[in-house]
Amino acid sequence: MAVVILLSDFVDGTSMALAEDTDEPDLKAFMTANQGRLWAHVQQRRRQKQLTGVRRGPGTVYFARDEEAASTVETYLRCNTGSPEERLALEAMQKTGVEIAPHVGSDRERKKLLDGQLRGLTP
Repeated sequence: MAVVILLSDFVDGTSMALAEDTDEPDLKAFMTANQGRLWAHVQQRRRQKQLTGVRRGPGTVYFARDEEAASTVETYLRCNTGSPEERLALEAMQKTGVEIAPHVGSDRERKKLLDGQLRGLTP
């Protein structure tokens, strides 16, 4: 079974990742069928913990087709940003066919993404 993971960074310096199983065959099918559901769940959990709901930028969605691919995503998310381990974990994700896409929640974030104001996003 495929796993979808949403990672979001917030203005208070925290990050939150939420994963769920899906029967969808790919990321596009998942995003079309479930628009905003993962983001709504993240917001609900952050409200319960009394954390900010304001993101620092768009979140990232990872679509792993099987358990092996999901394991590579989990390894990647545990790595320190910019470390050699992160680069190796990214390569491992790519080898297992993990799909990566920015996930944009608010109109303001969508406009920034579409206007090209955000850089360094995985196509």
